[in-house]
Amino acid sequence: MNRPAFRWYGKPFYYTLVLMYGTLSSAIFTGCGGSEPAPATTQPAPQPVTPAPAAPPPQVAQNTQTTPVKKTEQQDDGRKMIDGIPYDVWFDNPLAVAGNQQSVTPVALPGNTVAATPTNPAPATEMKTADTPAAASGGADWKTIIPMPVLDSLVKDIRNRLTKNMQSVGTYNTTYLELPTFTSTLATLAGIASEHPDEIGWKKNAKYLRDLSAGISSKQLMRGAKSYREIQIPYEQMIVIMNGSLPAGVPDSEDKKPFSDVASMGDLMKRIDIASKWLKSNVGNADALKSEKEKVIEEAHLLAAIAKVITTEGYGYVDDNGFLGHANPMQEASLQMVQAAKDDNFPEFDKGLTRVYKACTECHSEYKE
Repeated sequence: MNRPAFRWYGKPFYYTLVLMYGTLSSAIFTGCGGSEPAPATTQPAPQPVTPAPAAPPPQVAQNTQTTPVKKTEQQDDGRKMIDGIPYDVWFDNPLAVAGNQQSVTPVALPGNTVAATPTNPAPATEMKTADTPAAASGGADWKTIIPMPVLDSLVKDIRNRLTKNMQSVGTYNTTYLELPTFTSTLATLAGIASEHPDEIGWKKNAKYLRDLSAGISSKQLMRGAKSYREIQIPYEQMIVIMNGSLPAGVPDSEDKKPFSDVASMGDLMKRIDIASKWLKSNVGNADALKSEKEKVIEEAHLLAAIAKVITTEGYGYVDDNGFLGHANPMQEASLQMVQAAKDDNFPEFDKGLTRVYKACTECHSEYKE
């Protein structure tokens, strides 16, 4: 048998085609029911079709997943669809889109008050800082109200008093009722020291002295060894701080606290009463003013300081013009007594003391602690 001129033999595809053709021809020629086979007609041999060379597969990055082929459909309205999704939503070249690393500036959505973040922030040298308003100058002039040497002397007086009170359970039992007045005063002075422009040896630890003193004031003190022992350790720690050191085991303290958190109005009023009564009883003439000059100056400065403290935030009178109308004149009158004592001017001192009494009396008639 002669082979055709074209060389299709030896190829599986064409072998299969010839086999199928022979089988089909046999079935046609044989027929059904044993009838005579129809004469065979000569069919021209099929012309082989040379397949077009396949296009090379596209180059893709490694570790990419193959995606199923999407079936293209046509909707009744003429829109071209792929798996039920409109054709125009697909990117023409998704790999190129995915590889685009260019950032896009976000757009604020309607109703969103947050501005869109710029893609490339300006260099630090070009950024403008927000203008901050100047701090209000409403702080207390502690240097004038109570100079640091006077404050330190008052602290030493309280220390000496506490030392006598805490000598034993017996001395504690006879003086425990007055302790909160002086520990509250000490807490106030320590708070002032932390804000004062001048320095003192224990100023760096003033916040600890403030809180330890306030802790004793806040306790419900009673007679007996149990109550004495409860405040003995804080008292000893306070002594170490006033000596210029920080004892071990002291709880941490905030740098700044409102005065109202460390000293009650009632205890400060009691200290005002002690000072004003002492001045009234012990400084009744010019000679007494000269002999008690240093003590007068200290007590008058303390009155001025307390008068300022009780007008600060937390006591409830910072915006009360009626209360301020008594506290502010009291502060001025106290400083008037200071200057009069320095000048040995008893009449001026007496005027200042009278103003203090007037302010206290009128205030107490309107405000009750």
